[in-house]
Parts: sequence; C-alpha cells; structure tokens
Amino acid sequence: MNAILEEIINRRKGHYCHALELENVYELEYVIDELYREFETNYSQAQIIDFFSTIQIYYLPAEGKENPREENELYNFNIEEYIKNL
Repeated sequence: MNAILEEIINRRKGHYCHALELENVYELEYVIDELYREFETNYSQAQIIDFFSTIQIYYLPAEGKENPREENELYNFNIEEYIKNL
C-alpha cells in the first residue's frame, strides 16, 4: 500500500474513502496543489504520484448540469505529468 494512503487511513482509524468528486480539472489541480504542499516534506514525488494515481475520480457536475467537455478533460487529465511539473 502507498505510504501516504496508509498514513491517512491510520490517522483516520480506517474512516477514509480514496476518491474525489470534482466538477472540473481546475478543482483537481487545486486539490493536487494543496496536498502536494502538505506531503512534499515527508514523501517523495514518486510516492505522491502513486497516491494520486490510485485515487478514484468522479465527475460531479454543478447543479446536475453535465458538461461533456469538462467530464472528458477530468477523466483524461494526466496526474503524473501535472505533478512532475510542480
């Protein structure tokens, strides 16, 4: 198991769902940016990439109004490449 995921599960005593519900790529980038800053002092970039590569991403449109372009962008977003460029 990924070290970051293991730490989170232990801290939360097993109460953790490894998933994100997002409206668009910008929200995903924001989450990655924030968590990257939190994790970068204790974990390698490879461990952070592994953590995000295993997370389930779900498209959750605002007010139930689906946008196929945003949905495709979200599901096709290259998390590894994004993190490598941070």
